[in-house]
Amino acid sequence: MKKFTLLLMMFSPAYQALSQEYVGWLPKDENWQDNKSQLQAFGEAFENSWSMYLFLLESADGGEMLSWQDMSAPAYDWSGIFTRTSGGLSFDPDISADETTAKLTEAGRAVRQQKIADMESTGGEYDPISDCRPPGHPRWATEPFLHEFVVTPDQTWLINEMVNDVRRVYTDGRAHTSVEDAYASANGDTIGFWTSGMLVMHTKYLIPGQYQRGTQPDYSGEVELVERWRKIDEITLEADFWVFDPIHLSQPWYTRQSWTELANDDNYLRIRYWDCGENQNNVILEKEDGTSQFLDFDFIEDDAAASSDEEIR
Repeated sequence: MKKFTLLLMMFSPAYQALSQEYVGWLPKDENWQDNKSQLQAFGEAFENSWSMYLFLLESADGGEMLSWQDMSAPAYDWSGIFTRTSGGLSFDPDISADETTAKLTEAGRAVRQQKIADMESTGGEYDPISDCRPPGHPRWATEPFLHEFVVTPDQTWLINEMVNDVRRVYTDGRAHTSVEDAYASANGDTIGFWTSGMLVMHTKYLIPGQYQRGTQPDYSGEVELVERWRKIDEITLEADFWVFDPIHLSQPWYTRQSWTELANDDNYLRIRYWDCGENQNNVILEKEDGTSQFLDFDFIEDDAAASSDEEIR
């Protein structure tokens, strides 16, 4: 959005109403469905993800530059080992894995319907992460494995145990990589700012992917995101996600994601190096119908008998 357009928007009554009602954090409480609908509508008020991010940046007066002294405050202490609070294989944690709250375009519906048809015909699928490809973002938010979060004044690292996956959020005031120098990647390019203990970020330059395996929708190479992360209590991080994708989404898709710190008093839990070829438990068999299955496990005495796959049994 050009600067003069943003300035006009800031002085409009509609902007003032949005600024007062939505810039603050809406809790996930007994009024959550109403709050969620309002946050969905908030995203729909913007033409694209960048105009939304600029709106939030202007509402925060440009954000706050943190110092190392700030790191001792509870709002910025994201230390510990976390896992996703809920959601399973659904990008929207409030619904089951075979549903979606995404408002899909015709192209988005067609891609999802093809996935459903393929699942029905084969009874399975080949998930790209089976051979250690990164899950990509926004799928990153749905992975159930261990996570760590490292906050520093200039960067925040969002670490997913799976395939040694790290999202770097630059909060030192830098702009996105220029279009001339940028290229698409699994996690894209993310910049952000802090305001009142909340980390706001914008991500672009992403490669296409799926929100999760199964019948969850896909996202295109034009997908971009606005996120707001906040520590809401001693063990819980929550994040507002607005996904913008002009190819597969007719409106931005809003969800609330959450991660819970795991008990780790003995410091046994840790993020380990992830390599699909490091042991036999990671060996993947691609079947004739294009689906995938694990080979023999060494931690189950008779893993074939325990399999849900009739061919394996």
